[in-house]
Amino acid sequence: MKLRLCSQLPLLIAACSAACGVQAATVWNESVNGDLSSNGLSPTALIMSSGANTIIGTMGNGGQGIDRDYFSFAVPDGSILSAIKLLNTTTVSGSVSFIGIQAGPQLTVSPEGAGASNLLGYMHYGTDLIGSNLLTSLTTSGSLPSGIYSVWVQETGGPVEYGFDFELTPVPLPAAAPLLLSGLLGMAALRRRRSAA
Repeated sequence: MKLRLCSQLPLLIAACSAACGVQAATVWNESVNGDLSSNGLSPTALIMSSGANTIIGTMGNGGQGIDRDYFSFAVPDGSILSAIKLLNTTTVSGSVSFIGIQAGPQLTVSPEGAGASNLLGYMHYGTDLIGSNLLTSLTTSGSLPSGIYSVWVQETGGPVEYGFDFELTPVPLPAAAPLLLSGLLGMAALRRRRSAA
């Protein structure tokens, strides 16, 4: 029995690792799903999962006013937002575009800047940051814990495209592998005692 339990240990560890696997998904593509909300008090609610969550859109001024995009999402319990990566589909009009993030289901900051202290962070980005993790500039910690967040992206120049990967990472359970191993060894010792008795 001891030999059989030890031979199955690698399979159990592999199964636990596979359950925590990371996947990528396109959460929203404006050319497929329609325009994201242009109202910060009523952002488009997006559903994200572990791994890379791609958001692709367009914004800017096409001659009829500025098209701002607002969306909200939840970081589930047991996860963190570990990165917001700027994708290579991103263009800017002029030199930079804008992204801001606020805790909660709405973005209450006026486009004119009133209430900017409510933002967790904001920044201007250009194509020189493609592939970079913008979250390190948006927050002091470089990550965000579980909760609901709202995002505002804006371009004041002509229409541009943007792409972001919002990466959700499971928070590892403290010492999960040693706990599993100690439990299995404890079961084996208990069985050995019972069979010896």
